[in-house]
Amino acid sequence: MEELTMCRKTPNLRRASLGNPDGWSGMRSLTLFAVSALVLTACGAETNGADPEGPAEGGEGENLEHVHDLDVDPSDGSLMIASHYGLFRLHDDGPRRVSEIQDFMGFAVADEDLLLASGHPGEGQDAPANLGLIASADGGATWEDVSLSGEADFHALDAMGDRIYGVDATSGQELLISDDAGETWQSPGAPAMASLAIDPRDADTVLGTTESGPVISTDGGQSFTPVAEAPILHHVDWAPDGTIFALDPDAGVHRSKDNGFTWEHVGEVDAGVKGYPEALHAVDQDEVWAAVGGSILHSTDGGESFDVIHES
Repeated sequence: MEELTMCRKTPNLRRASLGNPDGWSGMRSLTLFAVSALVLTACGAETNGADPEGPAEGGEGENLEHVHDLDVDPSDGSLMIASHYGLFRLHDDGPRRVSEIQDFMGFAVADEDLLLASGHPGEGQDAPANLGLIASADGGATWEDVSLSGEADFHALDAMGDRIYGVDATSGQELLISDDAGETWQSPGAPAMASLAIDPRDADTVLGTTESGPVISTDGGQSFTPVAEAPILHHVDWAPDGTIFALDPDAGVHRSKDNGFTWEHVGEVDAGVKGYPEALHAVDQDEVWAAVGGSILHSTDGGESFDVIHES
């Protein structure tokens, strides 16, 4: 098992205790197993700091394209949207950007005081091409290095307690696992994945999507078993009540109520929006958020139908 160490430690990083009743996950949206080539810079470059004047506020929804992840802030239930143009929070009048303009790839709400992410810096930011694992304790306004700066580009992230699972695009969608809040990482040699989700009741159980179908691990990601007779899935999320939702590459909605071993097709994300399915977040057995072509959609009937909340 290969052991990976961070470039530099951030000793004051607040660790999350993620085993909370609200639950969360971090699912990455990407064209299935197509990874862009990136120029990697040397480890040790400075991370991105917030603009001195703070992040832009107000309506920024016109830049909501290439959505990479969705999650819900447990403090107020608001939807957070990780995109190519920054991190947004959904308000009654639409999405508002809460961060600098930069590319957020893998993203997860750890708890009320901690966000985890990965991605690439924005124009003019003094940072390596791949940010590794970064963290924010102020709602996304500022970010600091955790590990693998200049080395990793996580296209999927999920965590519980000090356990973090990440899918690194720089190494062919390789699964990396940390048991110390992201300070060090190891590779179990798992199959290449597009997305993953932890069972919010058990950090050792994780479901991943591969080009051959979903796979599941019950030993902390050290080994995976293919799910027999399952559809090809892309985005997947595990709600706190145990319900799992997934999107297939054609935006079909699938649901599992038995820990991912059997699946039923429940609907389509077809509320008149155009584009490819980009991200998914499951709140419970009834409530699901989805992103398609930069538009944000919401279901309250278990994925059978969706309303357009914001259209790109």
